[in-house]
Amino acid sequence: MKKLLLLFVILLVSQNFIAQNFGEGYGTRQFTNDLFLLDEYIKRQSKGIDFKETSSYTGTPYNHPNYLMGNIYRNDSLWASNIAIRYNAVADEMEIKESLNADDEAARVLTKSPDVFVKIMNDIYIFAPYKGGVEKGGYFQVLTEGNKIDLYKKWVKDFNPAKPATTSLTKDVPASFEDEPIYYIVDKKGKFYELPSSRNKKLKVFGDNKDAVKDYVKKYDLDINDEKDLIKVIKYYDTF
Repeated sequence: MKKLLLLFVILLVSQNFIAQNFGEGYGTRQFTNDLFLLDEYIKRQSKGIDFKETSSYTGTPYNHPNYLMGNIYRNDSLWASNIAIRYNAVADEMEIKESLNADDEAARVLTKSPDVFVKIMNDIYIFAPYKGGVEKGGYFQVLTEGNKIDLYKKWVKDFNPAKPATTSLTKDVPASFEDEPIYYIVDKKGKFYELPSSRNKKLKVFGDNKDAVKDYVKKYDLDINDEKDLIKVIKYYDTF
């Protein structure tokens, strides 16, 4: 009985929160209460620093330091449109709020589900479960979709903690976030194949078509470690 009462209270609070903070327009967009994890605080502080104190670090823990406009889709249908979204790559969370002008403290975490994907500007992010579970799954940016394979990007942030000056002749070094993305070839069965970091090892991934891909890279003077060129190579490989 207590559990049922608690569930009713959570649902009531959720509905009131949406009505008060996001307006009636969200109801017309079928913005139901399970869009938010109201009991989960956004991980705005991690690695011992406050993400809001941008002067304390270089780089960004997000896909973009500022919120950008985007849409949310559920089962390929538009679920919510023209809302502010930011991907917290360190926490692997989608932070959403009503508009770019809304207070960041009003933002909430998008429920993680393989049925839900996000489009931020022109970038698409999907959530892929791990071994059928959500807990260890994660968000991936879809770089290109082909007939046989797709190319996904996993945003990874290499964190370097702040280093205080050791002498009067040296300066304090602020904490930093550096992009160290990992790329995956994904087949139509949903299997992920991580691409190695080195150029030569990447070429070996293409197996019997390695020489053809190598010739293509050489012909068009492509750098397979450059994201834009890698996309071109994957699109070419998808034609085999």
